[in-house]
Amino acid sequence: MYRLLIVDDEYEIRKGLESADWEQLGIRLAGSCEHGLEAFQFMMAEPVDILLTDVRMPFMDGFELIKQAAKPFPYLKTVILTGYNDFNYAQQGIRLGIADYLLKPAKKADIYETFGGIVRELDRNRQQQLRSETLERKAKLGADALRQRFMEKLLFRALQPEELEEGAAESEMLLNGRGFAVLLLRLDRKLEQSDYYSAKEWRLILFALHNLLTEFWDERTGGYHWIRPETGECFLLQVFGGSGSDHGADAGMASEAGLIAWADAGMASEAGLIADAMAARLEASLAAVTEAVKRLRGLHLSTVSTVIGPIVGAAADISLSALTAAQALGGRPGREQSLREPLANPAAGTAAGADSRPVPEERPRDGANQTIVDEAKRYIDLNFEKSVTLQDLAAHIHVNPNYLSTLFRKSTGQNYIHYLTERRMQRAMQLLRSTDFKVYEICEMVGYSNTAYFTELFRKQCGCTPHEYRSARSREGAGLT
Repeated sequence: MYRLLIVDDEYEIRKGLESADWEQLGIRLAGSCEHGLEAFQFMMAEPVDILLTDVRMPFMDGFELIKQAAKPFPYLKTVILTGYNDFNYAQQGIRLGIADYLLKPAKKADIYETFGGIVRELDRNRQQQLRSETLERKAKLGADALRQRFMEKLLFRALQPEELEEGAAESEMLLNGRGFAVLLLRLDRKLEQSDYYSAKEWRLILFALHNLLTEFWDERTGGYHWIRPETGECFLLQVFGGSGSDHGADAGMASEAGLIAWADAGMASEAGLIADAMAARLEASLAAVTEAVKRLRGLHLSTVSTVIGPIVGAAADISLSALTAAQALGGRPGREQSLREPLANPAAGTAAGADSRPVPEERPRDGANQTIVDEAKRYIDLNFEKSVTLQDLAAHIHVNPNYLSTLFRKSTGQNYIHYLTERRMQRAMQLLRSTDFKVYEICEMVGYSNTAYFTELFRKQCGCTPHEYRSARSREGAGLT
């Protein structure tokens, strides 16, 4: 049976729709929600096939719900139910790709006719839709879970260089910048009254914050975020001067490269000007995010405190920026601060702040150890199109992850993430040469969920973007070079 979600802020209408004989149509009622935000949270946890939604609702209206749901669920069938016989509503719904439009109070015959047609259409292409949706969703959820886990380590631990490289690769994060800063945003109500929100309200608030920060921070600035689930504190990471890190930067920030040159030449005053510009950019980005969070005040009923941590010059020092920001914010609500003095010279690069603790060396033994490495390579060769972490690899071979990492590096001269990346890039080049798949499709086929991250890795590995590579090979095949 196909799963249906009903969304309407009127209790009587929801209950009336719930009582319909949906199973007669081959539909099972998955649930009902009071507004769009609650419905979107429900669908992300429990995907549905059909959405029946009102238009005018608090927190997130029906049209915004349809727009948001179209991204993770492109095959969702949507029916609008509204009391307004407004042609503009119908036009907007058609633009959003709705399946049908019903007026309140909807007659039983109209409901059965509408949803009977939707079920017949779903029957025709169900297998392909479910397969594509499941694979895409699993990949995105896997990458997001890895990123959240690594972000927590990055913010609160001093990581070894190899831990940084492997963690960034597994979570598809670009940390090749020359400057880093952590910004902290907090809902004061949770600090003042830890039991103010019910468990259900708090889950909804965390869900809303995550989606808001994904749109207003990750996508617009090229940064990354992590939310402490117990307190709702939002840690926002900005990377300066790295490839792909300045999605939302204005033209003035192109002079970040000048910071490196000036600082290397000992011209501290000029470098200081660029550092001020970087700090000003952080303040503008944080202001935009804070304003977006405040627009959700009807949901969280709280003032917001913010602080900008100092800019540090190495990825290994990100935890220092995070710690300084957290200490500066303290326990007083309603604070806004910017710590303008850098903790480390951004020109120093990632090596300057790297943890200098010695890494235990293990001398690889022949025989059994080589068998372990060979099995690790074989596993990667067979599974590189999926998410492959060091923990997955070690669990498959039944060895300690740290031991496997050291053994692989000693035996091959590279760590496992380099080998994995090479295999993925080889397959990507083959697909670019021999197929017409789009770049985002090839990205998913070789084990990545983020096209921008894949493109940057490909450029570093091959010296050109995937589009440039395909164009060059096409010209060679046509004898134009």
